[in-house]
Amino acid sequence: MSEQAQVNLSRVNVSYGSNLLFEALSFSVHAGELIALAGANGCGKSTVLNLVAGRCERKEISDDSSDLRVLGEISPATGIQIAYLPQKIGADVGRISTHAAGAPDGGSAAAKLLGDFGLQYGDSDLRQTLSGGELQKLALVDVLSMDVDLYLFDEPTNYLDLDGIVAFEEHLARLKSQRKAILLVTHDREITDHLADRTVLLSPHGIHIAPGGSSAAQAIQTEEYQARRHQAAELRKKINQLQQDSRARAGWAASKEKQKKGAGKARAYIAKMSKKMAKRSKAVQRRADKKAEELNRIKPFVPRRINLKLPSFDVRHREVFSLRGVSFDYGRVESGINDSPTTRLLHHVDLSASTRDRICLMGANGSGKSTILNIIRQMLTPCEGSCHVNESVPISVLPQGLQGVFEGRRLLDHFSDCGYSETVVRQYLGAALIRKDKVRDPVESFSYGELMRAAIVKAILARAEFLILDEPTSHLDIESIQILEHVLTGYPGGIIFVSHDRRFVENMAEKLYLLEQGRLRLV
Repeated sequence: MSEQAQVNLSRVNVSYGSNLLFEALSFSVHAGELIALAGANGCGKSTVLNLVAGRCERKEISDDSSDLRVLGEISPATGIQIAYLPQKIGADVGRISTHAAGAPDGGSAAAKLLGDFGLQYGDSDLRQTLSGGELQKLALVDVLSMDVDLYLFDEPTNYLDLDGIVAFEEHLARLKSQRKAILLVTHDREITDHLADRTVLLSPHGIHIAPGGSSAAQAIQTEEYQARRHQAAELRKKINQLQQDSRARAGWAASKEKQKKGAGKARAYIAKMSKKMAKRSKAVQRRADKKAEELNRIKPFVPRRINLKLPSFDVRHREVFSLRGVSFDYGRVESGINDSPTTRLLHHVDLSASTRDRICLMGANGSGKSTILNIIRQMLTPCEGSCHVNESVPISVLPQGLQGVFEGRRLLDHFSDCGYSETVVRQYLGAALIRKDKVRDPVESFSYGELMRAAIVKAILARAEFLILDEPTSHLDIESIQILEHVLTGYPGGIIFVSHDRRFVENMAEKLYLLEQGRLRLV
């Protein structure tokens, strides 16, 4: 790589207390290069960005108060300037971009950035009323409006709608063409596969660096997993052979010891051979012990693989719901006055689904996708039109953030009404990688990805014939998204879901509906 390295990491080890996040992390980010950081939630991706930002700003990167320990070198280029978008955006979001947009001399560039994300000058003055996606867009515009050497983005697509994700991807391509360096943490597989020059995959099983996006890095990880699995199998085979050999030699030595009595002149020879064979037996056992140590070094690097085998059940083909000419206006609901066609969120929406359908609703933030799901759930009543729901079809709902699905108690307690014994429930949760005594832990101790898997397992154990999922992939890491895809692929019923994850939609949806300006159309 002829371009200058804007920052270089060399054999960096990071731990929190006794918990080692990763070790021997080494890579560089060059001008004109986008490096993607991938891995499960909690593996240390955000920590890497924080360390790089701290070192580039000449701040201390070791924080004793948080029990953070850092070894190794993080070396930024001389005079480097950075822009950093953390996961949690600050209260001053939007002030930079909207101030620039209102400036008489440089407003056109900032105003264009705002327009690219569907925003306009003055939006930051309405921060209290903006959605999470709109605030995220303002924060992105702030960072993208800066002219620096290195850009750090930590999960920038959280809360973004499809238009926002596409706009962000286009601006990443622009930064690369301007020879800017980019370090990106994202769970959007499309962005990394399209734009990443290299992907650094962090995991407890080791660090994998591959040219290209996260798909390439995971392929390398899978290849290494298969190689290590084969190596572990060969070691187990050798250990068994050595142990059998050791037992045979020890048995031979013991039998010769018994022959010494009455052996006469041959007694000394037999004793010598017995001692020699016992010594060889111990040597063979030591070789077996060394192989066992080698196996133990390999085993922790073998990642667990999803092996979800849930109970199958028959699902009859029948209609689940039908919306006919549905219109909705939150103003009318709140005030009780007649709605106006100009203020309606939904206009004459027609939509139906059966237990065979897999439907995705897409549209901008605030366009009414979740409202449609809430009408189907009969939590909202249309201002016009009708909504018919087949009450004989068992439906499970997984709302945004899984609100109300698991509240307090141990995880296992939430499965008491599924009609299965604890042993069977533990078996199925274990197949979804929630294993052993972890099922008895309180719900608060689980990650969102683990709870999403548990919720799908619960829906299937309850023999739900239709699932309603509202942005199920939000805040999930790539591995958790792929597990979710694996689970839903084997699900026998119908699904309607809202998602902005292009790869997830491509893999899961059979029908795609787009909601624009209150009107729904089949794409």
